[in-house]
Amino acid sequence: MPRILLFLLTLLLAGCALPKVDPEREAQTDRAYAMVRSNDVTAIKADATPVLRQQDLTGPVSLMRSHVHPGEPTSARTLSWTMNTVNGIAAYEIVRLYSHPEGAIQVKAIMARSGDGPWQIDGLHVVRVTPETLEAYDASIEAARFSLTDKSPVHYLMLVAAGLSVAFCLVSAVVAGWRRRWLWMIGCLFGLGQVSVNWATGALAVHPIYVALLGAGFLKGLGATDPWIISVSLPLPAILFWALGKWRPKPPKAKPEAGPTSGPDARWADT
Repeated sequence: MPRILLFLLTLLLAGCALPKVDPEREAQTDRAYAMVRSNDVTAIKADATPVLRQQDLTGPVSLMRSHVHPGEPTSARTLSWTMNTVNGIAAYEIVRLYSHPEGAIQVKAIMARSGDGPWQIDGLHVVRVTPETLEAYDASIEAARFSLTDKSPVHYLMLVAAGLSVAFCLVSAVVAGWRRRWLWMIGCLFGLGQVSVNWATGALAVHPIYVALLGAGFLKGLGATDPWIISVSLPLPAILFWALGKWRPKPPKAKPEAGPTSGPDARWADT
């Protein structure tokens, strides 16, 4: 049973790690953007889904190319990305920002694949980004960063409560495992209900019906402008574990009482 605790903690650590964008999808977006810049409709169709391949892309590619700056891009970065799978069809959407000497270009590429097949371009959107928009976006990224400066008492209270909840759940689970109370050990790893705070805005949200691992959550969306969400749940199983005295050693099992002796020796003893 201690292995179960180790397994659950491993899952928790894996879940806390933020997923990263697929570098191959970034490279595929870069290639698609280069095809648009060179007006290579044939190459775009070769990398497109069958539905997109059947369409006349000459006009759309020419229109997108009209938004592109003539100079070569000096740098590129991913702004956001999402991935989902429905009925065996996976969709990957990625937004990349390309910096040119003349300005910035934003490219949104939508890719799809069926099963284990190759990723194919299912949509492209190219638009110029004004300096004002870029400044506002950078300000949003800065606001979404996790920082302890200029925060309200509610921010600090939620952060301390989340840390205490995690510590309380872990200590309770370890003690329950030490006392060989396996069901209590598993129960102590969870909290009930949830109160969360948007770390960027300070907005609070309450979810009465909720089950959280280790009684707290530290979440951030995939986008660079997505804020951190700090949540706290009531570690009710751990509280009951201590309140009901389950942390004490189990009482020793009662030994069976010896019954009346039978046999020849017993008869001689009675005479």
